[in-house]
Amino acid sequence: MRRLLTPLIIVLLGVAVALAVREFMRSRPATPSPVPAGDYEIAWIHTTTNPQTWERLVAAAFQIKRKFPGVQIDDSRAFLDQTAAVPEVVITVPGRSDKLRIRWYKLSSEVNTKDWVHALSRRYPAPLAFMGGSSSDRAIELAEALNEQADWKGARPLLFITTATANQVTDPETYKTESLIRLYPNRTFRGCFTNEAMARAVVDFVWKSKDLRPTGDQEARAYVMAWQDDPYSVDLADQFVQRFRERNDLPVPLKTVLDRIPYSVGTFTDPNPQERDVLDHRLLPELAAHPKDRAVLVLPAVTQPTRRMMRAFAADSPLVGWKQLVAVTGDGVSFNTVYRDADVIWPVQELSIPLVFFAHESPVAWSGGDGPADTASLHPPTATDDVLLFFDMINVAAQALYLGERVNDADKFGERVRAQPFYAADGERRTGEGEHIVVVRPQFGNDGRVSRETVLEVFKRKAGAWELVTRLVKEGPVGAN
Repeated sequence: MRRLLTPLIIVLLGVAVALAVREFMRSRPATPSPVPAGDYEIAWIHTTTNPQTWERLVAAAFQIKRKFPGVQIDDSRAFLDQTAAVPEVVITVPGRSDKLRIRWYKLSSEVNTKDWVHALSRRYPAPLAFMGGSSSDRAIELAEALNEQADWKGARPLLFITTATANQVTDPETYKTESLIRLYPNRTFRGCFTNEAMARAVVDFVWKSKDLRPTGDQEARAYVMAWQDDPYSVDLADQFVQRFRERNDLPVPLKTVLDRIPYSVGTFTDPNPQERDVLDHRLLPELAAHPKDRAVLVLPAVTQPTRRMMRAFAADSPLVGWKQLVAVTGDGVSFNTVYRDADVIWPVQELSIPLVFFAHESPVAWSGGDGPADTASLHPPTATDDVLLFFDMINVAAQALYLGERVNDADKFGERVRAQPFYAADGERRTGEGEHIVVVRPQFGNDGRVSRETVLEVFKRKAGAWELVTRLVKEGPVGAN
């Protein structure tokens, strides 16, 4: 009994200590850092579990120095050892004493978005702006928290949404839809393109590409899948359907088929039962019935569902991507997935279908060379689009603050931001210039086999036309068949 009792007591004491620490952490309020007199603050709200995104934001700040050599970037407190600390990167402009401080206020199980918004509203001065919204859910949460917070020490802050792309959001209780950018009205700016803009750009690019657009003798076909448990997927699927209906410039009519899949849960390799049902009873039979036509398959989803659906098509017919099928999506698949990490995540011989997807900035704006990476480096093979997106947002904010007389509050700051050409009048990012398209092209040999080489092309929209930025050849892993 003694032998059993001692370990049991130790375990119980450990559990008690853990619970006590947990309750202590929960009782700790969100504590903002003070802002030195005359300085500005942008409060970046993000989870503690993804420090890589903060590293990329710091890298974006250093790109300001590259563009304006006199600007000083202080990252001495950007990477702190303590988990609960508030990291910051500080931008100083020559001839000005007022500094811009971008601070990471971390979301955790103990401190949520509303906690930070409430705490920062009580501090003087309040932030000039909040930045966040890496996903639609996060953006909704932040926008609603800001809108509900009525009392501020000064003017209400602006909100800069980073990468949440949804046009419309639906209230789960009333089922009413509202524009995401209007949840915090007249004070929200979005640095990324929306689902509508992405769908419009992808469709325009595919329609202008002779070897990608849908074909058919009597009609062309577009198959759209929408995963109902993913608001991003539902909204983006609807945007693709609307864009297809707008286009009447194919030689034959376009038939659009929308399949709503109940859930996106599944493995990395095999379709879930509902996906398999659509695949076996609609899509594969239709492709088999029209062997000389090329169809478009819309997969508005993140990497995992997109990958397993493409793998299922290729497993059934390895050469289906040669002439019969082109897959398209938004920004749910990243350049890192198909280039840097392709040997593991995107083996082209298993996914032998051309894929067209969207990027908000150039993913290949490398500074050159394969030297050691630091916060100021943009080296291959890691994509650069996230850094450039953060750079554009920080650059617009910095120019609004420092080009002209001093900004004293968020109202004046908002006027200056809105006057710059990056954002449209409603706060959305301007379209028609700067959109990027990535095309992943599997290579097919004369022997009917899929090559282990992949060709990747990156295009940029400029003055309404698509210009080739670069063409890369990705070798498959050594030993691939």
